[in-house]
Amino acid sequence: MKPQHFVILAILAAVSTVLAITSYAANNTWSPGSVSGARMLPTLSSNAATIAAIELRQGAKILTVEKADGGAWRLKERGGYPVAADKVRALMVSLAEADLVEAKTRVADRYGLIDLEDPTAAGAKSRSVRLLDAKGAVVAEAVVGKKRSDAFGFGKAGTYVRKPGEAQTWLANADLDVSPDLKDWVKTDVFQTDSAKVSRVTVEVAGEQPLKIERNADKKLTVAGIPQGQKLKDEGTADSITRAAALIDFDDVRKQTSSPAPKDVSTVKLETDSKLNVTLNVRKDGDAQWLSVVAAGDGDAKKTADEITGRTAGWEYKISANKADSLLKRRSDLFEKVADDKEKEKEKKP
Repeated sequence: MKPQHFVILAILAAVSTVLAITSYAANNTWSPGSVSGARMLPTLSSNAATIAAIELRQGAKILTVEKADGGAWRLKERGGYPVAADKVRALMVSLAEADLVEAKTRVADRYGLIDLEDPTAAGAKSRSVRLLDAKGAVVAEAVVGKKRSDAFGFGKAGTYVRKPGEAQTWLANADLDVSPDLKDWVKTDVFQTDSAKVSRVTVEVAGEQPLKIERNADKKLTVAGIPQGQKLKDEGTADSITRAAALIDFDDVRKQTSSPAPKDVSTVKLETDSKLNVTLNVRKDGDAQWLSVVAAGDGDAKKTADEITGRTAGWEYKISANKADSLLKRRSDLFEKVADDKEKEKEKKP
């Protein structure tokens, strides 16, 4: 090989190496050495066993997860509604392992750019998390802001944080999910079954004649007792009401402290092929609709009913206005007059 050819090949090889390194660095900015730093909450790991409550806040919204007797976690503001232990564990671990990797702004007027403004202010996007012991003393706390996806390489997000009372903000090497939203702590499904296995639905709106939906010999859901001379406005009515009853989720939850008067309650009764019977009791409280559940059954259906009762007994669930409208159909809203021959002729004329 001629000397000049060797030199050219060497140069090309060097350029290729530089390009490869540059490309790798651009797409893999994370490495164990580059993200190490001081622990965000250095005492949390050693004091984890003393944590008795987690207080989460964003603006006026506050959610407190408390440890109850026996070690179970509950929502203080929701009458002690249960929280999955794995959600608490995941938050604790992510907070304990978060490192302060990269210093950011110290200027308070710029906090809002990374969602680290005062978390108690109206409309704040920042969230605060405080970990408290059994006496209410603060064990650890932080203000958590905007996430930065791929901050430390592909799939390795970081989160902007700061410590209360300190001006310095940081990019932490953790994907921190700190939320005071109920849906992020509990499963929001109250009741769910396969609508294709529902054999009967009865809707009883206060002051109204019951509306009955049954599955006929052809396995098709039909509305029973359609008044003479009338028809359904929508042929899919039976299916839509059944689907609505077969899947109930909630926006909020509270302890059921009293039983409302029957005149104030509308009910949706659902029966499945397996003879599981579920009654959804709905009552209006102000502008909101609240629902409670009663379940019963025999054989295999009893096992399902007992599971539903174990989760829902003693609780009321706030359902959306759309869900309430889908369930509580008034007969006058469903039927229309069947046009006679004279009316049909009039409709045909221009």
